[in-house]
Amino acid sequence: MQEQVNLSGSDWEDVKTIAGIEYYRLRRLEEFSRPVVENPTSSLWFKRLQVIGMRYNRQVDAIVAETNRALLENLGTPKYRSLVTWIEKRWVVEASIHSQPEVNIHPSSRSFRIYATRYDSGGAYYVALPDKCVKFTNGGNSICSDEGYIVGQKYSVYLSYNGSTGAVVGESGPWNVDDTYWADWNDPTPRRMFADLPLGMPQAQAAYFNGYNGGVDQFGRKVTGPYGIDLARQVSIDIGLQPGTNDWITVSFLWTEGWDNPVGQASAVPGAAEATSAVTPAVLPIQIASPMPDGSVVHQVEYGQSLWQIAIAYNTTIQSINQLNNFSTETIIWPGDELIVLPPGSVAPAATPTSETSPEKPTTEVPTRTSGPASIMPVLSDRTEVASLPVETESDTSQSSSSTSSIYNAVLALGLGLVLIGFLLVGFGRFFLNK
Repeated sequence: MQEQVNLSGSDWEDVKTIAGIEYYRLRRLEEFSRPVVENPTSSLWFKRLQVIGMRYNRQVDAIVAETNRALLENLGTPKYRSLVTWIEKRWVVEASIHSQPEVNIHPSSRSFRIYATRYDSGGAYYVALPDKCVKFTNGGNSICSDEGYIVGQKYSVYLSYNGSTGAVVGESGPWNVDDTYWADWNDPTPRRMFADLPLGMPQAQAAYFNGYNGGVDQFGRKVTGPYGIDLARQVSIDIGLQPGTNDWITVSFLWTEGWDNPVGQASAVPGAAEATSAVTPAVLPIQIASPMPDGSVVHQVEYGQSLWQIAIAYNTTIQSINQLNNFSTETIIWPGDELIVLPPGSVAPAATPTSETSPEKPTTEVPTRTSGPASIMPVLSDRTEVASLPVETESDTSQSSSSTSSIYNAVLALGLGLVLIGFLLVGFGRFFLNK
């Protein structure tokens, strides 16, 4: 980045220092909110109200704004603009890579590439995962036994980077405490929240790169990093991830051994079990619908599809789809539902072939979204499918307007007639009273 943005050595040191200060301030803010979100006596909605009351997200915005001011002041306008341009371009690449989980093959346990950071474990050789039940169960608490957690099992992970090590899960976090992203809905300990995300996709990663859940965690805090695991200092050092560095590491969840290859269902092909033990994310392929005459795109929901998958396929966001369809955050979609995924004018409708030109194989290219940093690469598919949403024609519109106008005129005439009759009755009444 230093060479591409044409930064001097001192400029580069300034950028790293300012970025480090921002990271430190955001982490302190997140740590300050932990007593609120980890309070076992408070309900989830009350925790969200407390997060709003402490103005958490406004403080995040203030910290980021201060970072931008410091960069502009230290680098000057030309270099600052070059840096911002480079970051925006890099963001598109990172979002396209990390908008889906990265699955790694492991002989028995589920393994995923997860973005790791560090936390103060007080010297304990622990890691933290966004699952309070793993933390409680490893601590000897049976509060989650009815959800499939077994006291005494010692839930632990195997970590790989430049080196490797194993560690017990001793804390919950980062961000969430009910995001068991290594589990599916039909596993022994099912995913408790955000079950519409693919297997192996932390909610924080989806929120950070694609604005999932409005870009906030389960408590309403703005997600400022795609962290899916926290490492104790010594654990981080042992795998070669030096303090002050965050990166993608391979995490194997050892208690998932056998989940994808149940006893009695061993593969008949030697070695096949190893090649298939890590389940491919449960994401069904999305057939890209062709644009409507007005340039909008309507998608018909099929079995197993979620808003997250549909948004990724059409290079848009869940928030945009919700707005176009007047959905709330609690709306559930069902197979057969027709969703407006792109507004009118987004895509040029395919030209109708004439007798002089031979029809070409129809393709639909969804343009790259440019509003906001969490953009993903365009999706190109030659499997088009015309959605069956009825289109209102001009004649229908004019007929509807005509009938509406007629009804309005009739009601207006009736109202005026009643007023005239009222005046007449009042006049006759006064006449007879005077008599």
